[in-house]
Order: sequence, then structure tokens, then C-alpha cells
Amino acid sequence: MRTDKYILYTVILIYYCFIGIQLSHSQDNWWKEKKYKTEIKKVKFANCKKTFVNIGNGINYANVYEITPYFGSEVYLSILTDEKGYYSPDQTKFILDNFFTNNTVNSFKWRNSNRSENYAFASGKYKYNKNGFINTYDISVSLKYVNDSWIIDQIIIN
Repeated sequence: MRTDKYILYTVILIYYCFIGIQLSHSQDNWWKEKKYKTEIKKVKFANCKKTFVNIGNGINYANVYEITPYFGSEVYLSILTDEKGYYSPDQTKFILDNFFTNNTVNSFKWRNSNRSENYAFASGKYKYNKNGFINTYDISVSLKYVNDSWIIDQIIIN
């Protein structure tokens, strides 16, 4: 009997070490880490990732106020067939808030990303509840690097 408990605890420990830890870091699979030649670039792209994480949290919790700090003077939106064009920060806030209200979020996860010197892009899956069903939208966000900050260039939802 004692051997059975030992085996069970060993299996649980192995599971946690090899599978559980992997799952806890799987959220970062969308961001491929790179080595940078300078500390300045390392910090620049760490800030880029942080910006995407904050935007993703805002989307996941349908909290437009977590996204608004990253609006520049105008944001290009393409949301389904309803909204397409450049909008001011206030208009963008209103449109996104309306989208979140009409498409109650179930979950959001970034799936992949890419970055260059002055631009970055990430896309993910937005699961939402509508009439008792869970559906999905694809969301992509692109950022541009302006005055030492990453700001939202465009948001596309389809």
C-alpha cells in the first residue's frame, strides 16, 4: 500500500514538473524570444511585449481603459463590416467599448506575433458568447514605435 502511494506521488510530481510547468508558460508561446545585441533593443522589445500583454488583458476582460493608454492621435479600425477607417482616441474607445458590450468575451489569447525595428504585430482568438453559443473572432493589432513608445497603429477584428 505504501509503495502505491509513493508511485502516485512520483507520477504527480513528474506530471507537474514536465507538463504543468509547460502549461503555465504556454501563454508566452505567441512571443518568440530573440537575442539582442544591445540592452537598449532588449528593453525596447520587452516594452513591446508588455504593451501586447496589456492590450491582451484589456481585450480579455473587455476593459477598454487598459487599451486606451496605447492610442496615438488616430487609430485605424476594421471591425467586422461595421467600422473601417481612422478614428480619434475617443471614437476608438467608444467603438471598442460597443464591440465588447455586443460580443461578451469568453476568452482571448494571442496566437502569434512578429516584430521589426519600428513595427510589431500580434494576432489572437477572441471567443465570445452570443445567444448562448460560443463563437470566435480573429483579432490582430499592429503597433508602431514612436517617441520611445509602442502605440497602436491598427486593430482589425474579423
